[in-house]
Amino acid sequence: MRIRLSGGLVTVALMFSVTFSGCGGGESRPKTARVSGTVTLQGKPLEGATVHFIGEKFAGSGKTNAEGHYELVQGAVPGKNKIYISKRPLPANVNLDPEAGVDLGQLSAATAAAEDDPTGNTPKSQVPKEEVPEEFSNPQKSTLTLDVPAGGTTSADFRL
Repeated sequence: MRIRLSGGLVTVALMFSVTFSGCGGGESRPKTARVSGTVTLQGKPLEGATVHFIGEKFAGSGKTNAEGHYELVQGAVPGKNKIYISKRPLPANVNLDPEAGVDLGQLSAATAAAEDDPTGNTPKSQVPKEEVPEEFSNPQKSTLTLDVPAGGTTSADFRL
């Protein structure tokens, strides 16, 4: 019996096998600890920001609520973690739709291309402006770190 698959089906099958190859065998996800806290910017709760913890072998994130409180969805690896916090609210006329292939990365790339167009004919997209200072929001430049205890913490607070 001979089975023929189109290129799209092969790609989907490969992505599925790579995505789930770690389930039930091989290298497992590192043990994580629960982490939560509060983020303030200039003394006020920072609502709608994403808090990212980056450990040696695992990255976790969580979103702040109206009080600036967050909890990492999958926790963080105990030990030293680098942290960056980002908030990029979308302008009212911008609608990101990841299912249609439009995400923040593509919007940023379109804006960069428009800015580099010497003719000025490319329509400029509106990439949301980062509201958190670069020293805290840029993953490469962030000065924030936290030594996550093995038992986790509820007081991973950041006053920006």
